[in-house]
Formats: sequence, structure tokens, C-alpha cells
Amino acid sequence: MTNSLTDLRRDVEDFLYSEAKMLDEQRYDEWLDLFTEDVHYWMPITETREVRQHRDHVPGEWSLMEEDARFLAKRIERLAGGLAHAEQPRSRTRRFISNVLVTPGPDGDLVAECNFIIFQSRRANSEQFFVGSRRDRIVTSGESWKIAERTVLFDHRVLPRAISIFF
Repeated sequence: MTNSLTDLRRDVEDFLYSEAKMLDEQRYDEWLDLFTEDVHYWMPITETREVRQHRDHVPGEWSLMEEDARFLAKRIERLAGGLAHAEQPRSRTRRFISNVLVTPGPDGDLVAECNFIIFQSRRANSEQFFVGSRRDRIVTSGESWKIAERTVLFDHRVLPRAISIFF
């Protein structure tokens, strides 16, 4: 591996760590600026399959979430306006990002894959963990990077609670 690939991976890791910090600090407007205007933010349903059975997730099929930038902005607006009742009071979260792999994508894009663990705490006795992986397509936008696609894959077959946070 060359130093340039090592430097690129380290830069992408810093980008993803900064994003996690923004979300943990509930800096949602800054977080939304990390995405392209035509972002595809997608969480397909996790399926348990037999060993020999392989099937890729296909956009447009059943999913937990399939959103664009406008819908993400509406979710943030609901949070800010107190209309997201599942987030009253607001959750405390801590995101852990690991096992970051970066590969060149088409047209100079980057593909960043990572694992995550997110701890969510609400009220006196409501604590949950979300575990899974993400695949992001990152594009260059001027002097910065933007996320053009995000796919979130949960390791849970059944989620511990309704999704009220960002991943």
C-alpha cells in the first residue's frame, strides 16, 4: 500500500468521525450539508438467508428508510420544531465507527465502507444499541467531500426500537 492510499483512508476516516461527532452533538444542519442535493439515503430491510442463498438489496424494494435530501431536511425540521415525538426528550447518542475501507469508485468517486455501533439513551431506563455497516459513495465538491449515497445495513433482524436517529 502506498502512502497516498494510507493518507486518503486516514482523511476519509477523519471525515466519518467528524460526521459522527456532528450527529452526537445534534448539529443536524451542519450534518445535512455533508450530503449532495441528490443523495440517496437508504436502509434496506435485513433478511435472514440460507447459506447458499444470496440476494443483493435493490433500491425501491421494501426498506426501513429510503430518503433524499429534502426528506432528510424535513426530519431535521421536525426535530428542531419539537414535532418528532419519539425524540422528546432528545436522545443521547454515541457513535463508534470502525473498520473503514476506502476504494476508488467510478468517475473519481470514493467508496467508504465501515462498521458502526450506536448507543442511544432516552429517559431513565431506555437504552439501545444499533449495530451494522454502512457503504457511502463520496464525491468531491470543490475543496470538500459530499456523501452522494449511503446504504445502512443493520445486523439486527428485529430492531430494538423505532428509528428516531440518523445513521
